[in-house]
Amino acid sequence: MYSQNLIRRTAVLFITFFIAIPVMAKDMSYLEIDIDSISRYNEDRITYQQVEYIVDPEQHQSQDTSVATLLIIRDRKMYLFKDGFDDHKIVEENRVIKEMENQLIQNELWERKIDNKPDFLIITDRRREIMKRLTTKPTDNISDTYGNYYQKIRDSFIKEHIKVFRSIIINRSDSDVEIIRRPNPKSLGYEGETKYYTSVTARSKEGVIYFAEDSDGDGITETFSVDLPDGFNWGYKSGPNIIFIYKNSQENIKTLIKDLAREALEGTSEEENIINREFTTLEADTVELIEDLVRMDIQSKETMKDMEK
Repeated sequence: MYSQNLIRRTAVLFITFFIAIPVMAKDMSYLEIDIDSISRYNEDRITYQQVEYIVDPEQHQSQDTSVATLLIIRDRKMYLFKDGFDDHKIVEENRVIKEMENQLIQNELWERKIDNKPDFLIITDRRREIMKRLTTKPTDNISDTYGNYYQKIRDSFIKEHIKVFRSIIINRSDSDVEIIRRPNPKSLGYEGETKYYTSVTARSKEGVIYFAEDSDGDGITETFSVDLPDGFNWGYKSGPNIIFIYKNSQENIKTLIKDLAREALEGTSEEENIINREFTTLEADTVELIEDLVRMDIQSKETMKDMEK
């Protein structure tokens, strides 16, 4: 119990320091991954992007409102999977029709939702398209062939980066870690419990930037991103170029990322174990420290000896 309190007190002191700094909103700008706009394909790479949140309904009329994209670059070939994919050309055609009929409802044009099954696959070799598969009817399902591969690679990729993120947090005394915690605004008349926004930014020794966020204060991390500022992108402000999971609502992804912000705030179980091991020798060391720090002058010692006789 004492070790848990120590971890939490340390975290609170750390957080208080950063709350004193003016908090700037993190830029969550992004572009849906477009294989034609990839800046380079001559290095092996994996990128995963998942977006399910509408920042501005008007602005995002032209962007898929629920789509997950897995990009694999290997030996100059690019493999692009999309889950929840809606054909942009069809969406635009439907938009024009509904506008003419005065029946357009915001965001209704993007029909497919993320269901952890790829709806779209394109493969290119040095940017030349060599294969394309697209689910256009309910009877079409490319996940029968590629679904297991897609899920295995996606989950393994996210898990490995979560391991790195946790290792940075565990070694936070030697790492570049910033935690922000602030109360969320309450609506007028609401007198319930105060919820707190929590975010953590961590940087690896290789310069990879990790970010986890619990924005609504429910204790569940819904945004997790990994970014390497090395110039790889698919357009201006295309977003984090390794992982970008924004406002997640998928249960399987929640299982992976839900505790990241809370662990950074309160301390991980690994950190607690380290402190508990330290306590096995801390008692004897502290007694010696007390004896070394608290010294009695010679005259007082003589007086005490005389009283003991």
